[in-house]
Amino acid sequence: MTERMPGLDLLRLFAGLALIVCHAGFWLSPLRIPDTFWLMLGHLGVELFLVSTGFLLARRGFAAIHAESVWRNWLRALFRLWPLYAVLLVVNLALIPAGDRLPDWIRYLGFAQNLAWPHPEFFGEAWIVAAAAMIMLIVPVIATALHGRKLMPGLLVIAALLLAAHGLRVLLVWQGDPVFDLGVRKILISRLDLPFYGLLVAWLWIGRYALLMRWRGSLAIAGLALLGLSVWMHLTIPLNASMSARVYLLPVCDLGWALMLPWACSARLHASIAVIAQGLAASAFAGLLTHMTALRVGAAYGMPLSPASTADGILMLSSYVLLAVGLALLVCRLIDRPWLALRDRCLPLAAKHPGPVAER
Repeated sequence: MTERMPGLDLLRLFAGLALIVCHAGFWLSPLRIPDTFWLMLGHLGVELFLVSTGFLLARRGFAAIHAESVWRNWLRALFRLWPLYAVLLVVNLALIPAGDRLPDWIRYLGFAQNLAWPHPEFFGEAWIVAAAAMIMLIVPVIATALHGRKLMPGLLVIAALLLAAHGLRVLLVWQGDPVFDLGVRKILISRLDLPFYGLLVAWLWIGRYALLMRWRGSLAIAGLALLGLSVWMHLTIPLNASMSARVYLLPVCDLGWALMLPWACSARLHASIAVIAQGLAASAFAGLLTHMTALRVGAAYGMPLSPASTADGILMLSSYVLLAVGLALLVCRLIDRPWLALRDRCLPLAAKHPGPVAER
């Protein structure tokens, strides 16, 4: 079981680029692409990041020789998310015009801005970090509880938790009739099933690795079909008025990515491509937090947001993507890496099995 997974790095890289492009789609306004397309593009990219985060955390926990401390995992997660997040929170607070009312920034500091209510407009991309924090809180608890257990009881526990969390979303949608994006997708209490898709794949990865590898192609095809269904739902169904879409679109997308993980994680790339993918994927978190802030800074200093033609729009969008990627790499090198190096010195990872453990 190798630590680096270049296929997953490459997949996460494409997801990051999709997220950057979706937020800057206004530069392609001359093409009259519907807003539903940009929502779909961003949704698919974000869900891959979140599902794969749960998988990587759970896989590490299940593969440890001894069950890891939950508190230790929580501290490692805090070191991973909070420093860069706090820096970007301060930057976005500084961009608020003088005289405007400040948001409840104390709530942001504790990732509590969207626990059971719509995420505020301020620093809108921060909802993804709150969702990642939720995953990083839940996954270590379940991974520790299931460590060393038999395969089938563990599967039943994970499936039961997933179904219970999904049932809660059904209840919330039925009772509150919320809109899809702000009322369901970005509220953490309606996304409590999110950690369990990656957990499920990680449990099978450790417990039935050979079987998972044998069927990874078929699972990937099934995953692509579910992702295609997710795209179709986005583009053809009025999400805010459809209870079925608000209930099922999220798990359809998340399960689609989960089924893609065994194939992506076992894919082999040319060494040079793998190195590039690894370097860019390592800056994904920095890019997630900085690309919208870069847009806000540009808008504050008069950056043109309305292209005169399609060619101008494509040029502006391409320039922005390059700028966003370069900024992500710079921030990763200057802020993210030093913090992670300090974390790994203070809180080193637990010892791992050298390869797939004996199947349960």
